[in-house]
Amino acid sequence: MNRLAGIVLAALGLLVAIVSITGILPGLTSTGVLLILLGGLVIGLSFIDKPETDGAERMSTPSTLGNIFVSPTEVFRNLRRHPRWLVAVLIMSALSATYTNLFVERLGAERVANYTVDKSLEMSFVNDEMRKGIEATRASTIADAKNPVIRAGQAVSGFAMSVFGFTFLALVFMLFAMAMGGSLYFWQAFAAAVYAYFPYSVIRFVLNTLVLHLKDPAEIHPILGQQTLIQDNLNFLVLPADNPIFYTLLGAISLLAFYWLWLNATGLKNAGDKVSGSIAWTATIGIYLFIVILSVIAAAIFPSFIS
Repeated sequence: MNRLAGIVLAALGLLVAIVSITGILPGLTSTGVLLILLGGLVIGLSFIDKPETDGAERMSTPSTLGNIFVSPTEVFRNLRRHPRWLVAVLIMSALSATYTNLFVERLGAERVANYTVDKSLEMSFVNDEMRKGIEATRASTIADAKNPVIRAGQAVSGFAMSVFGFTFLALVFMLFAMAMGGSLYFWQAFAAAVYAYFPYSVIRFVLNTLVLHLKDPAEIHPILGQQTLIQDNLNFLVLPADNPIFYTLLGAISLLAFYWLWLNATGLKNAGDKVSGSIAWTATIGIYLFIVILSVIAAAIFPSFIS
């Protein structure tokens, strides 16, 4: 983390927000705000020292990105003394933005946007006045889905949100390890969280992209399909419209999710100075259950979006 980089990001975010608010490039206000917050985060994290290298040789970034698929233990042990994350997060953000754009192009911006608006109108707590307001956004929602500037802004926002997310995970893992008597520096936890997610992200992108172009677009769910098209879980046993909560729970029983669980536990164990296997697995499973609970709550509040 570099304080100057944080200042530049915050200044850039302020400029983007001003340009959007004044109407020069509308629709980028949230992106500007996120960049300001990201800049503040980078400045704050720049005060956190990295662990001592102890003379350990640094594995190159290309080798790290490649070896994480075939020799993750070696990579995580190297990240213990040389934690890093930026290139991996940039690649994952680019893959996510690419898939989103491919998805919209494959299904059509009108269909995706109209489906989102229609499902918003179906929410149980929407009254007549709210319904009119949502309906009034239909044209702008379609236009935004077609706007390349806004889509680029969404990609930048996705990168910022990824950094926030990995920061949260790193703090949770670090504090959990300390509470359990282990020793895990913040940057070790951050690098482990990022590189544990990297193979999962790349594999999911490749499989989703293949399915997206092999499957009939008419059979693809305009909302759920943006998350994943891979049937590696048990949610095929129920219809989402019949029981959205049970559908979400079964979706958590996923082969790729189990792969991430193993990678993350391996990362925490080998990236930390003193993290046992039990600490690593307990922290990993705990955060996964937390994510599943949030997903179930979302399914209960917004069941129409997965029906």
